[in-house]
Amino acid sequence: MMQHAMTILCCALIACTVSAGANSVSLRGTVTAADTRLALEGATIYIVELQRGTTSDAQGAYAIDGIRPGSYTVICTMLGYSTRRNSVSLTADARHAFVMEPEAITMSGVTVTEQGGKSGYAASNQSIVMLSPLELSRHRGQTLGQLLENIPGVTLLQTGPAIAKPVVRGLHSQRILVLNAGVPQEGQQWGGEHAPEIDPFAPAQIQVLKGVAGVEYGAGAIGGVISIEPRRLRESTGIAGELTLNGFSNNRQGSGSLILEGAHEFLPGVSWRLQGSMRRAGNSQTPSYWIGNSGFFERDASAAIGYSDERFGTELYMSRFSTELGIYKGSHLGNLDDLLRAISYGRPPADDDFSYAIDAPRQDISHDLWSVRSYYVMPRIGRFEVQYGWQSNHRQEYDAHKRSRGLPNVDLTLTTYSVDVKLRHEPVGDVFGTVGVSGMRQGNVDVGLSFLIPNFRSYKGGAYVLENWSAGALTLNAGTRYDHQWTTVYPNAVRGIAETVHEHGKLSGALGAIFEFARQWTLGVNLGTAWRAPGVNELYSYGVHHGTAQFEIGDARLRTERSLGVDATVKYAGDVVRGEVSVYNNVMNDFIYLHPSPQPTLTLRGIFPTFVYRQADVVLRGFDASFEVQLTERYRMEGSASVVRGENTSAREPLVQMPADRLRINNHFHIGSAGPVHDAYAEFGGTFVRRQDRVPTNVDYLDPPAGYAVVEASAGTELVVGGAVVRTNIAVKNLFNASYRDYLSRFRYFIDETGRNIILRVQIPIGDFK
Repeated sequence: MMQHAMTILCCALIACTVSAGANSVSLRGTVTAADTRLALEGATIYIVELQRGTTSDAQGAYAIDGIRPGSYTVICTMLGYSTRRNSVSLTADARHAFVMEPEAITMSGVTVTEQGGKSGYAASNQSIVMLSPLELSRHRGQTLGQLLENIPGVTLLQTGPAIAKPVVRGLHSQRILVLNAGVPQEGQQWGGEHAPEIDPFAPAQIQVLKGVAGVEYGAGAIGGVISIEPRRLRESTGIAGELTLNGFSNNRQGSGSLILEGAHEFLPGVSWRLQGSMRRAGNSQTPSYWIGNSGFFERDASAAIGYSDERFGTELYMSRFSTELGIYKGSHLGNLDDLLRAISYGRPPADDDFSYAIDAPRQDISHDLWSVRSYYVMPRIGRFEVQYGWQSNHRQEYDAHKRSRGLPNVDLTLTTYSVDVKLRHEPVGDVFGTVGVSGMRQGNVDVGLSFLIPNFRSYKGGAYVLENWSAGALTLNAGTRYDHQWTTVYPNAVRGIAETVHEHGKLSGALGAIFEFARQWTLGVNLGTAWRAPGVNELYSYGVHHGTAQFEIGDARLRTERSLGVDATVKYAGDVVRGEVSVYNNVMNDFIYLHPSPQPTLTLRGIFPTFVYRQADVVLRGFDASFEVQLTERYRMEGSASVVRGENTSAREPLVQMPADRLRINNHFHIGSAGPVHDAYAEFGGTFVRRQDRVPTNVDYLDPPAGYAVVEASAGTELVVGGAVVRTNIAVKNLFNASYRDYLSRFRYFIDETGRNIILRVQIPIGDFK
């Protein structure tokens, strides 16, 4: 099967070398946003007379070769920005830059059609949601996951107030690929309380692709992709920066980040960036009590240096994430009576006070990333891109039992090497796209006191082809990929595990279409297959996972997951009203999930709720919807809704751990400008969540909590101080201090969610930082 995939790849590469014809010229350039100076990935650049086009890449660059000399009309479009239409006269190779102005009507979390991006498509049937730098600054929360929770179809799996990871259409962890500066994030993501180890101040842009994305991104991207990109390196000469300061009332958190960047005349084409961040928080508070040992202390840093010109560019990026965070003590209990009493009591047995101290149980986590990505533009062939990444993730988990003697019970070090090579080839007739290969080597070592998972080493490799054909209002795309992986599990005498090699190899595929069936209306349809091999934790776990305070049991007989997903999206982008509705149906065979066991497990360190890894055939179906109505120049209403239905078709019962139905409404008031105050605004809205009543009977320790409503308000402005534009924002989460619990919270058995939280954010520019 690998031979067939490689044959397809070679044929595609040969086809890409077809000449575009003699006596031709090329048009190249960049696409950037006027308000942020950031590169715009996925903008469509189209030559009207030739009915040919391309898309901008992650650096905002585009190239169209094989053009006959002459005069042409060139259009640049991207949803959320005003269309640019320019006339160009081409007598020789030329460059043309498009600076895109944001449209007057913008969405909080702009929904856009993926055009190009990493797949090189001219248009895609799948939609993504993009959070701009402005949106990130206005809604930056305590965790990276909380930046995403207002996106339709995205919810959070939480383990106390300091840990949250995104759930996309009911799927999370190994089924959601997180790209950190283009590198697949590898950091023990299988754990329910293992949130992405990424500085929440670092992203300049976040994109969320919902649905099956296994062709380009490989085995495991069954539920979607979250792409996180840092700020683009500076192009103009000079040194500038920005200081960001945040304060949170609930846990008395103080946080800040300083970024500096520069480019110099004596080093043409070279630029650099430095960033450092710190966050420290104490115990969080519910409306009725403090949550003991729930603080954290995080320190992050990153640096980048790069060189670029018209044909070649390279960038070295380094980042370090480190955090120490406490785990609620009341989740670690001594015996069955204590567990039952804690669940029935519904609150901490003793009152805690506020403190910044972090005691056991706790986690110490660090994550280091180094990457090099380069591109080279080959005339009449395309753009060649290479990215190499190295990561080291170190996770230590401590319990509160005296037997631990202050040593970590879990001490995991995961080291990952990855490489991705792709060619975005020039059009061959009306067809253009991307071919690529990727590989990964990974090793995991556990030296903790307790057994949780065995040591292992794995190798992965894949090759793919993605092609696109466009004619008028119709665009078709298709792709296929083959992945193969080998995992060697090393012996463990305590658990009686012998050295075992697990080998998996399968094809993935995708077919799609997008049709502009009327002015301002588009319909996108996608059919995709993907697969995922069972993780080592799912095969061999046996022990207490201290972060979630649960005993997990794996099953070495688990088989490969397979997914067949179909989704359709209708979008309308009018002058006053905008919106979209996406419906999806994802059939998954041999779906692996944690099933609550009716009997808890008693260990030397106490008693813990027990969860067993099982497999079943399941169906996940539902819809996401969002809308925006600009009723007046100063008032805009926004809303979104998401519904997920998970069905265990093998057992003919609902699937556990599915998000509850939710609705979000937001009202935006544009106040305007006066004197030194510019673009003042105010917002008021809320999130409304139904009780999750679709659960299997008699399989959980506690019934799902009641539905809830959480109201929030915010206001912000730009202040001109000494010629500098200082952005400030104040927000109040859980305005009415409501007591509630969320079904996807791992600690819902014991404690409420946090109460009212007042957040103040200030961004102070240094120099001509934009």
